[in-house]
Amino acid sequence: MLSRWGHDPRALVQVLRETQALTHWLPRDLLTHIAQALRLPLAQVEGVATFYRFFHTRPVGRLRVLFSDNITDRLLGSEALLSRLCERLGVVPGQPDDQGRFSVDRASCTGLCDQGPALLINHHQVITRLDAERVDALAALMLSEVPVDHWPADWFRVDNTVHRAGPLLTGLPVDAPALPAVIAREPQALLDELARAGLRGRGGAGFPTARKWQACRDASGPLRCVVCNADEGEPGTFKDRALLSDHADAVFDGMTIAARAIGAQQGWLYLRGEYRYLLPHLQMVLERRRASGLLGANAAGLAGFDFDIGI
Repeated sequence: MLSRWGHDPRALVQVLRETQALTHWLPRDLLTHIAQALRLPLAQVEGVATFYRFFHTRPVGRLRVLFSDNITDRLLGSEALLSRLCERLGVVPGQPDDQGRFSVDRASCTGLCDQGPALLINHHQVITRLDAERVDALAALMLSEVPVDHWPADWFRVDNTVHRAGPLLTGLPVDAPALPAVIAREPQALLDELARAGLRGRGGAGFPTARKWQACRDASGPLRCVVCNADEGEPGTFKDRALLSDHADAVFDGMTIAARAIGAQQGWLYLRGEYRYLLPHLQMVLERRRASGLLGANAAGLAGFDFDIGI
């Protein structure tokens, strides 16, 4: 993993994540080795490993089950189901079984409260619509060490039921310009139109988008990035899940327009750990956009506009 990431200290989180996928947890001697290889203080590496909920510095099972822990899942009976699974497996929450096969614990809100109770498997797959029958079947599969890929496919179904799409999710009008036509406009023209439209951030502050983008464009220094924050850490929310699942192209269109407006060369989508199951889908969308010329050198057909997006 260190070689794959070029021993780049800025890739610490990725190195830790991909290493743990093989080792299941991060003992101190392994963290020491990573710190030395990346030329970072051990305190910094340990600080990162202990800050993020999905890094484990104590032994866990080779198969890790994490129940979503928020008010909606609890009202739907998640705690009783967690106790039921632990009883069937003969384990205590937070501790692996004697053979190190599996462990059961809690995670923060998984963004699936509209189809909970829900849980995560190995921080990767999600299981929705838990009930006593499904928990008993899950315990039987775990005790038999059946690979996750062979579990019932319906368990992993995630629905995005939008009851009222509104103008944001119903798609662009028929006469709307395609992305290449938008990108062809001068950056200041894009910023001026944003200002006239009065577009604001969707967060609590409602900050004017044009003012934010203009400040970035006017900032000194050669490097600018577009960061899309899909962390969605507020309990009970799942808007980012629906957007990334069903409208990823629209999200990446927006990032590309922002890049043109501010003069960015790189975009980053921050994907929360609870949405790890969306990573292959998003990578596929990005590859398709690169193949069609919407990302990379001369993105969207505009000479000299080099822009790509990573996750």
